Amino acid sequence: MHPHTLNRATATAAAVLAIWAGGACGSIADEANDQAGEQLAEKLAESQTGGDVDIDTEDGSVSIETDEGSFESGTGQVPDEWPDDLTLPEGLEAMSTTTSDTAEGTLVALVATTSATPEELLAQLTETLSDWQISGEITSSSDGGSLTAAQWDRTGERVNLTASGDGSQTSVSLIHTTLT
Repeated sequence: MHPHTLNRATATAAAVLAIWAGGACGSIADEANDQAGEQLAEKLAESQTGGDVDIDTEDGSVSIETDEGSFESGTGQVPDEWPDDLTLPEGLEAMSTTTSDTAEGTLVALVATTSATPEELLAQLTETLSDWQISGEITSSSDGGSLTAAQWDRTGERVNLTASGDGSQTSVSLIHTTLT
């Protein structure tokens, strides 16, 4: 996939999500309205990408398939594409997830919250990924808040962590990429 295609796909996905969310919020959201919303979103996405687009929405998630890749977004659940051998930190509550094909490979991203501190998350992941090569780590704190970011690599895979917290709750972005 060309790098600009990902940007167009991401922008298109955002527009599709907005159309879909607007339709899903109605008080009379029936199957016919859902199908009409999907068709409108498909036409918008096809005009932006220049290719065939198939959009499916179900159970609070959106899936977009194009000739050049795919995008899937949902809430509250870890996607099936998350590697079985990559244990998530304890107490992580997934708020939203995204799966997409990118120029680098298949990317699975989790946005979550937890009561663990960013430093505790870093320690848990460092232990879980002890046989991976850590290629970057940053930790910063100030006035009751802290930020941690790290990247681990092994042949064909990459994991990125970004976590920021205020002492009571931590926001987390955790990304696994299967490199092509």
